[in-house]
Amino acid sequence: MSIYLRVCSLALVLGFCCSPRVFALEGQSTFSAPAKAKDARPVQDGKSLQKVQSSYNDCTAQATAAVKAGRLRIESLPAEFGRCTDRFPVAGLYQECKKNLLKSAKGKEVSIEGLNRCNAILTAANFNPVDPVPIFITTGQAFFAGVGMNRSVKYSELQIPNYDCSNLKSAYGNIAQNAQHILFGNHPKMFLQGAQQVKFLNSLTNIVAGTLKMAKYVDVAGFGRLFGDPRTNQSIVYFPSGSCEFEATYGQIFAGINLFYLADIRNRFVTPYFAIAYYRQGQKNITTPELVAEVSRRLGPDFKAYSKDASTVFISSTPFKEVDKERDPRNICELPRPHRFVAVVHTVKGSPNKPEYLLLANIRNLCDYGDLQAKSLAGE
Repeated sequence: MSIYLRVCSLALVLGFCCSPRVFALEGQSTFSAPAKAKDARPVQDGKSLQKVQSSYNDCTAQATAAVKAGRLRIESLPAEFGRCTDRFPVAGLYQECKKNLLKSAKGKEVSIEGLNRCNAILTAANFNPVDPVPIFITTGQAFFAGVGMNRSVKYSELQIPNYDCSNLKSAYGNIAQNAQHILFGNHPKMFLQGAQQVKFLNSLTNIVAGTLKMAKYVDVAGFGRLFGDPRTNQSIVYFPSGSCEFEATYGQIFAGINLFYLADIRNRFVTPYFAIAYYRQGQKNITTPELVAEVSRRLGPDFKAYSKDASTVFISSTPFKEVDKERDPRNICELPRPHRFVAVVHTVKGSPNKPEYLLLANIRNLCDYGDLQAKSLAGE
């Protein structure tokens, strides 16, 4: 039986449901997690690591060639290299570490300690099926189960080793029918400021005028799924997304791993939104308190755990400024936008010490995506 994750009460509610009819009533889309682990190809053996290294080199070479051909400004080259690292983090982070190591050596022999640090990054950035916390943070960048969750990727270049992105491609091909509008909701006024915001809100109001009187929500092309008149405080929008599913060997800890990307049809990009790892019910490698403590440690010293209830813990760098009646975060993109990453740990029903899933969301990407779409509606 598939496991469904849904959004209820127009806010963040991470709970499981078995009736698709509920989603139709809520106006939300669903996604399913694997009911059991797969046993596919092994994860990152020597040959696959060489293939990833080759793919990373091809990616950077294409970016360099684009600069030489005049198709890309040289100022944009570091950002393009960053996208290559997001797509192939094991190779990209290792290469970056070695480059910095050689630079600091200034022509002298590279230290063994330095090489060991690079090797440690290589290990940490890769997905390790025996590590119950698939999160790696470095220089403000997040990597989840071997994939960067930081920069947008051109849809035409979507290639994620060990992941099947057919769901994301389906969503991208038909937003209205296949995209999923889930997780953090924001009032439209959370995006842009001043005259830009006025133009955007006027445009949005004109688009949905009359429609919301007859329907619970409106799918606004090039923006998102809007509930409620944007002129009221109750209005909230969710952006379209699709997922990529891990298809290599999970090991004995995980039951499934999914990456969710926001679909930007207008600009032909997909943007990392959140990643989620499901735990096998019988795994004994980590308890809920241990998971919460380790996720907090990896995210950084400013991150603390905030319990929503007996089964859900949010981990963030600062308390949420606004929550709804269900105590879920709302309007998380409100200025000054202190959140970059937010994690969620949810427990197995009736077993608070057993984690059911771990979720990591890139809030900065969510808010930047909203600004970008709002600018387009404002005619800019």
